[in-house]
Amino acid sequence: MICECRTDARSLVVLAPGLDRYPELTEFASGDDWVVHPALGGVRVEVGSGSRWSGIAQVAAFLRTELDFDRFGELRAAWARRGVALEEQLVTLLHAGRLSDMVPADSSPLPAMLAEGRIESWFQPIFRAGSLDLWGYECLMRGRGEDGGIVSPFTLLQWAQQEQLTFMLDRQVRELHLRRAGAAGLPTDCHVLINFLPTSIYKPEFCLRTTVRAAAQAGLQPGNIIFEVVETERVDPTQLRTLLAYYREKGFKVALDDVGSGYSGLAMMADLSPDLIKIDRELVSRAPESAFHRDVCASLVKLAQDNGKLALAEGVETHDEWRLMTELGADLLQGYLFGRPHPDPAPRALVEPDVMASA
Repeated sequence: MICECRTDARSLVVLAPGLDRYPELTEFASGDDWVVHPALGGVRVEVGSGSRWSGIAQVAAFLRTELDFDRFGELRAAWARRGVALEEQLVTLLHAGRLSDMVPADSSPLPAMLAEGRIESWFQPIFRAGSLDLWGYECLMRGRGEDGGIVSPFTLLQWAQQEQLTFMLDRQVRELHLRRAGAAGLPTDCHVLINFLPTSIYKPEFCLRTTVRAAAQAGLQPGNIIFEVVETERVDPTQLRTLLAYYREKGFKVALDDVGSGYSGLAMMADLSPDLIKIDRELVSRAPESAFHRDVCASLVKLAQDNGKLALAEGVETHDEWRLMTELGADLLQGYLFGRPHPDPAPRALVEPDVMASA
């Protein structure tokens, strides 16, 4: 296989034993900016400014995500002259070295954590307001250091961006959440929220096919799986609509996180029409003491319910917040007051409904 990637002044040519052993690449190339050259047994991708591929590290990270360790290790690479046919540069290609040697060395623990399965799926429960009956769980990633300590999601995402491994981390975590939820013996009517980074998905029918397969293998009902959009400020709205349409086509639901914070505003909510709207923790925490924040929360709940959506108040940590969100009509509640993230799903809330009634 040959994969030619444009940089500012030259092309990167990646060589492999044959396209027949790399069907993932030819499938991804169909209709995308990867162009197959069957006569050469290669695929060409544009890299650099104006492209979704920033450079060799990002291309290599994507290949690591899609290929197994052995096949990725067989890839070789060489720099070639742009604008010159590869057939005229065979001497250069004969001197190709290992692609992995051309990629900057990993400087964080994340690659080892991914390879050794030290990424974990934790569950935080979500309850119906009023009754506090279990509604579902949000699946949250955690890392495990070599010393056994917990590594936060924020740190994992920082490392992923640093190492150009966002694709790999997002995909592995999505599928891990589904497997763990399927193995947890959850009630049949239990919902599962799974975060995903839109910027890590290039073409949904290709990049999400393993996610769809993992959901089916986990035995989960598609209608009980909600994919939650995060980092909406960095994604093209058209691309985001395409991603959500693909999820819905497969029977899944979608949620918008942190509504009322940053880019996740009313325009985004109206444009995407999510099935579940999560009211930002900052709004929830300030609402008991601020009439303005309280009115914003009430408006978001009304907007959601008037349009047949569910409103979830997240980050509820005090009885005052619990009481107010219930009075405002929020459908669902999530926060440390009811249950913290844990490797095993908690079946009930830490508090009882009558506690608030008597408070």
